[in-house]
Amino acid sequence: MSKVTAKNRIRRNRILRLLLEEGKLSLTEVSKRTGISLPMVSKLTNNMRKEKFIRTGEGVRLDRAGRPPIIAQLNGDAGFVVGIDLGHRNTNIIIMNLEQKVILEKHIPSFPLGNDPALIDWLIDRTEEAIDEAVLHRKDLFGVGLSIPGIVRGREGRGVSYLNYGEKSIAQILQEKYKKPVHIEHDAKAMTLGERWFGVARTVSNVLVLNIGWGLGLGILIDGKIYYGRDGYAGEFGHIQIIRDGALCECGKSGCLETVASGRAIGMRARELLLQGSNSKLFQICNGDVERVDAELVAKTALTGDRFSIEILEEAGRYLGEGVAQLINLFNPEKVILGGRVSQAGQFILDPVRTTAMKLSLVQLGNGVEFTTSTLGVKAGALGVAMLATRDIFEVEHLNPPAYV
Repeated sequence: MSKVTAKNRIRRNRILRLLLEEGKLSLTEVSKRTGISLPMVSKLTNNMRKEKFIRTGEGVRLDRAGRPPIIAQLNGDAGFVVGIDLGHRNTNIIIMNLEQKVILEKHIPSFPLGNDPALIDWLIDRTEEAIDEAVLHRKDLFGVGLSIPGIVRGREGRGVSYLNYGEKSIAQILQEKYKKPVHIEHDAKAMTLGERWFGVARTVSNVLVLNIGWGLGLGILIDGKIYYGRDGYAGEFGHIQIIRDGALCECGKSGCLETVASGRAIGMRARELLLQGSNSKLFQICNGDVERVDAELVAKTALTGDRFSIEILEEAGRYLGEGVAQLINLFNPEKVILGGRVSQAGQFILDPVRTTAMKLSLVQLGNGVEFTTSTLGVKAGALGVAMLATRDIFEVEHLNPPAYV
């Protein structure tokens, strides 16, 4: 890419990002807000209009003299992106247009996770069904974002724990299918991106986002950017040791936080106590089939006032709070967000996390930290990777602007 081409690409993306955030703006206002000269703004917007990325039209004249200003806005119909949040139990698919309007949202049971090539076929089939259901043309697809659990090398487009097919990464496989950019992200980081763009992290820059789902993950926002660490693995919060000589974790270590506070652990604990004779609405809800009890059902039953379910969540929340206290001491966040299916229990999981974390963290660091649950629910991860799929359109950081100044 030549220097001129790169500079124009950066300018173009800055204009598109501004229109995404602000809606309709005059070309003069775009020039002022971006620092790009008005003639260059006019040239770039004219090109983008021809490509159908934006619409332009005359605005309202504020006085009787002169021509009305030219107003630019994004053309949502120019194309769409697909965001897929692949989970152990459930998969969420979201299709958004260029203006961030959700065209389609689907929640479906997952295919068993692993490295079976049949999982790729299943992913593609579900994606194709979603595009057909939304009545969209594949030529208008900008890109695909895929969120997966486990160990993930997002920058390489590669799953390590799941969807690991050796030489070819899952991103390469899907790119060959769709002939469009494919972005891979870890599920907790995808959720964090969703909160950053659409949720309760929009107005803050230093945030911890806990994904309490089947497992337990963490997304870290530092100065408004996801923290990845050296290999992209940062945030394996579920694998800090919380109980010395505790239960064996799937990672091979013992006493991990995930063994006592993840969705999987909450479901196991509830089933164990029910089989021992504990009394709960859960027993009636599952018609005596205790194996049907999972963390999501525990969370929903807690909201009905079931004491047993509330106590299960409080126990998990206290363990989570112990871990969060250490995170507060390390990262000094403004906000801690609880997401994932277990967070649907609201205050029954949030209160014990907050109380324990505040009790165990340093007063100077804990004071002022806001604790909240996600307002996006199970959509956060799919929204996050859908926006990641728009990176080539709206972001400039990956284009390395300092190199062209």
